[in-house]
Amino acid sequence: MIKNILMAATMLFSILGLSFSVSAHHSAAAQFDVTQEFVLTGVLTELQEVNPHSIWHVDVKGEDGKVTSWKLEGVSPNGLRRMGLSIKNDLKIGGTYSFTCAPSRDGSKYVFLKAVTVNGKTYQMIQL
Repeated sequence: MIKNILMAATMLFSILGLSFSVSAHHSAAAQFDVTQEFVLTGVLTELQEVNPHSIWHVDVKGEDGKVTSWKLEGVSPNGLRRMGLSIKNDLKIGGTYSFTCAPSRDGSKYVFLKAVTVNGKTYQMIQL
């Protein structure tokens, strides 16, 4: 009897846990205008390998010489590795790279990373 109750409780909590994970994920189109894109070229200052997305911090120097900090949301760390982008070997903090981005719907400097060009090779993050 107790074994059956424990098994049922375990199954219930597993189902609830999975449903929370699925509902927590968001669509890129909700926060970013994925129909538009622009290119940023700047210095990578930080790369956070967190799930479910990688977060890239980039400093971009404008024509007036003023540096603006941008935050880019990319695919998961595992997704980066699957596309052949080695974070340890290909990317260097302080390196200059080109980023194809989708702008934020609120006009902020927080954008969605669609592609990155590293050493002349473009890595397509996701087709939207």
